[in-house]
Amino acid sequence: MGLSSRILIGLLAGITTGLFFGELVADLKLVGDVFVKLLQMTVLPYIVVSLIAGFGRMSLPQAKALALRGSAILAVIWGIALALIFTAPLAFPELQQSSFFASPDYPEAQDQDLISQYVPANIFYSLSNDLIPAVVLFSILMGVALISVKDREPVLAVFDSLTEAIGRINALIVQLTPIGIFAIAAAAAGTMTIEELGRVQVYLVTYIAIALLVTFWIFPGLVAALSGIPYREVLDTFKDALLTAFATSNQFVVLPLIAENCKALLARQGVPEKETGATIDVIVPVSFNFPSLGKMLVILFVLFAAWFTDTEVSAASKLALASNGLMSLFGSINIAVPYMLDKLRVPIDMFQLFLVTGVAVGRFGAMLAALHIIVLSVLGTLAMCGRLQLKPANILRYAVISIAATLALMLSLRTYFTVFVPEPPPRSKTLQQVQVPPQLVETELNNDPGRGFQLLSNRLDTIVERGSLRVGYRPQNLPCTYRVDDQVIGFDADMAQHLARDLGVTLALSPFEFDDLGERLDSGELDIAMSCIASLPDRHLQAAYSEAYLELKLALVVPDYMRRDFNEDRGDNFDGKGLRIALVSSHYFEPMLKEVLPNVELVELPSAEAFFTEPRPAADALLLSAEEGAAYAFRHPDYHVVLPAQQRIKIPAAYALPNDEAAWKDFVDHWIDLKTADGTVARKYEYWMQGGAGKVRQPRWSILRDVLGWVE
Repeated sequence: MGLSSRILIGLLAGITTGLFFGELVADLKLVGDVFVKLLQMTVLPYIVVSLIAGFGRMSLPQAKALALRGSAILAVIWGIALALIFTAPLAFPELQQSSFFASPDYPEAQDQDLISQYVPANIFYSLSNDLIPAVVLFSILMGVALISVKDREPVLAVFDSLTEAIGRINALIVQLTPIGIFAIAAAAAGTMTIEELGRVQVYLVTYIAIALLVTFWIFPGLVAALSGIPYREVLDTFKDALLTAFATSNQFVVLPLIAENCKALLARQGVPEKETGATIDVIVPVSFNFPSLGKMLVILFVLFAAWFTDTEVSAASKLALASNGLMSLFGSINIAVPYMLDKLRVPIDMFQLFLVTGVAVGRFGAMLAALHIIVLSVLGTLAMCGRLQLKPANILRYAVISIAATLALMLSLRTYFTVFVPEPPPRSKTLQQVQVPPQLVETELNNDPGRGFQLLSNRLDTIVERGSLRVGYRPQNLPCTYRVDDQVIGFDADMAQHLARDLGVTLALSPFEFDDLGERLDSGELDIAMSCIASLPDRHLQAAYSEAYLELKLALVVPDYMRRDFNEDRGDNFDGKGLRIALVSSHYFEPMLKEVLPNVELVELPSAEAFFTEPRPAADALLLSAEEGAAYAFRHPDYHVVLPAQQRIKIPAAYALPNDEAAWKDFVDHWIDLKTADGTVARKYEYWMQGGAGKVRQPRWSILRDVLGWVE
């Protein structure tokens, strides 16, 4: 049985295992991780030895001609391929992701050391830090330098031996591919939801559609437009090589056939073999050292992974992906894809999905790699012979047909995906499905508590004597406090449970507004307000506050269509004219905003909800903590949280307390210290504010659990 058949069996067996056992086989991901590391083991050594040997065997005239004319043809091929790849996301449907929110973090200062990335001052440093562009440049320079060395054969023999040794290691590891693919597929099928499986088809269908367009028009048409050779003759000449590469999933086996077909095609066009034979014999093997069409389409997977994980990719990131990604593809895709995922800050777990989907699209990738060699060989040879036919009419006709065909394909795919790709569940449903920790004490929701108990001289004694802790909360302030049906959930709702339990009393929750918060605390209606309240100076005029238990990040919540206005550097002369920024129940940040943006209009709102619910927008942006803003953006998907890149401002969150209750304040401060020290605050922060609540879910459907009922 061939390797391809065994890999296919491993894939099918893994999917079947995952569907049968469900999340019980999630730990097989560890086996997949080991397999991935083994695949990456010899990648960088292979880049070095193959590039040095490939260029070192060329003659100086060949190297010069290839550098000038071959590079121009290669640049055209790459340019067209990149244009197709970055056009493809137009086909991706717009889905509002329903994964539980996580507060955004401050953007890290990214000091891009482009010199170290591209210039190998220390090749060992470049190798150990996976600086692929620098490794590629070093290897090319070494290979070119060997061209002028008289006695280079012994050196090349060493590199040939190293290449063979690395090839044997790879051959050994490749034999483990069925096992690795089985483990990865089983873990993915056992943990991936039905909605996620439906979204994977976006990548598979788009990849295959683009591969077919490239194979049957884009590049055969390019050869016809630049050479004058009829389109049908180009396609007929190489159809056997392309089909063989597709059937075997291996472009190496068709190299001799490609070389023979190229020589025969050019001979039929009247180009003597003495002008083409030697050139083709150089271009065909050397072309393997450059990223092929099959390799370049992995950039499409990176863009898909960003869409799949709801990761925003800016224009600058796309430009960097086009350049750095192309350089990384000089090596193996098994190291290039993680490299590109890291650059876009896409979860690295998506690489596992890449390996699984790679089995499905691998044959198309091999066919595209063979097509790349064909196009480069034919056009490169004609360019080096001076026989290219650059007729504007032919080129214009080719460009118009290609653009029209590409746009029609993108529109067709977008229509298909809109109909057949499943929408994520509604966000309200996601909130209802959040697993709330069990109640620690008896809890009641009291919308009109009244005083109901005579205050003793000490509030702490009053609480203990009453047997109930009265906590004020804001009912729409997720992730801190939020009313869902008959429960109040969130970070501070959870902390209130712990505080009542530690006091040995029951819990009574009552909603509050800032206008009368101080009066309700002093009167005894509330003992404490717990709802991510920013401890700002003007609020201390109404009530006392505990020490800070969290540091929240200051941010702006803006409509989606305005997010780039706030992200981009608008220049030193921008004074905020025409902008309205809303503040909630505090004027503390007003002087700061006026100093930075003297002409901005500030609007005071009674609550954050008013910014989202009023018929007419009260302001262009809402000044709020990033943690709260992320929750609002989750419930209102048309809004986005923007964090300042330069001025990183943190605000303390504290609990509001009655005035002149020193013993009660001391108790709460000490309790906060204890809960911080034992990790309770950190655990609740990760759960409620970093998306941890969304990661807890019911086990995925499986045959073993839901059909046979063998496990709970």
